[in-house]
This record gives sequence, structure tokens and C-alpha cells, in this order.
Amino acid sequence: MSAPTLSPLLTAAVQDRTSGATGVARQVLDGLAEFVHDPPALRAVVEPLPGLLPGYASMWHIARAANSADPGPALREIREQLDRDVEGSVATATRLMLQRGGWARTAPSSALVKAVVAGLPAGTVDVPGTEGLQPVTGLAGADAISPTRVLNIKGTLALARSVPTVVVTTSLKLVPESVFDTLGSPLFERIPLDAFWAVVLDGELLTPAEVARRAAQLRV
Repeated sequence: MSAPTLSPLLTAAVQDRTSGATGVARQVLDGLAEFVHDPPALRAVVEPLPGLLPGYASMWHIARAANSADPGPALREIREQLDRDVEGSVATATRLMLQRGGWARTAPSSALVKAVVAGLPAGTVDVPGTEGLQPVTGLAGADAISPTRVLNIKGTLALARSVPTVVVTTSLKLVPESVFDTLGSPLFERIPLDAFWAVVLDGELLTPAEVARRAAQLRV
């Protein structure tokens, strides 16, 4: 099955280049809702999605739910949990940034990071190379997180090396190491998880080591 044979909602999700990983996951989940009463059709339509969206850890979780014994409730739970987790992570990261004060420096392309920045005082977003604007805290999203690494847009590693950087994300991005190895595209880079100062996951402020333990609990 190729992209043109997908439903209009799923085709739009596969072709989306502006909504970020979380926005695309929402579109995919909404598109799959059309098929939950026909499990064979659901399995057929979900099968190509990881290959069509090779950078998104969320597709692994969604495919597992779609192929489960009771896919309708499983997919609905992911959709509902995603909205709760996004809201919690944005709120927690925004509070953290306000408490730290200073300036934010961001990696591009994350809808969650954009939402955090929208909650910060105007004029507090720094740009690389600007001098004298301290303290500076980095903000980055994640397309996938394994027990050891983060997959995200190129430029994230340089950000994490230059300033203490917080990853703002949800559990839908956590995958086992073997799954992480299959993800990526020329636009992404792999960054050691311990290069980051902290991770805001589902509204919790965690250390990279704590996030590593959670990812390690996942099984293929």
C-alpha cells in the first residue's frame, strides 16, 4: 500500500511537514478512527505508516495499538492520553522556564516548544551567538527517545552542547533501542540522552537517567 491509497485524513498526515511529530500523530489517530470497526482494513491501512513516517516513534505505539486484540479502545486511549500529556508537559516546561528566568534558546520544529515559548514573556527568546544574555536555557522537542539517545531535528546536539537544554515531550516518543535504530531521516540527528539537562515527560520534570529507565521498560 502506498500513500495515495490511504484515506484523505491519513494522506494529509503523511504529507504534513509543518505540524511536527505530535500534530502528525493526532492526525494519524483521527484518520485511523474511521477503520476501527473493520480490524482487517485497520491493520492494512496502518501497516505502511511507520515506513511513510520513518522519523516518528509514535507510529510504533500506534501500530501496536491498531494490531492489538481490541484496537478501538487502545487507539482512543492513546489519543486522549496524548492530549493530556501535551498539556501537562507544556505547563510544566513553561513554569520551569519562568522559574529559571533569563532567556530561552530553541531547536526548531517542535510544536510543544512553540507552545512553551508562547507562554514566556515577550522578548525572552535568545538566538545562537548572542552575547551577554544569561542565563540561557535550551528547549528542544523529540521525535524519539530510546534508553540512550534522542532523535530530533539537526541542530539539537549543538544546542545541548552550548546551554543546559530541556527536552519537552510525551511518552509516545519513548521506544526500545531496537525500534529507535530503525527511525530517522536526513533531517534528524541522534543525540546522547545524557547530553540534556532535563526532560519534561507527560508533565513530570525528570532527569535523563529516569527517562532512560522508563524507555528501557518497553518491549518489542
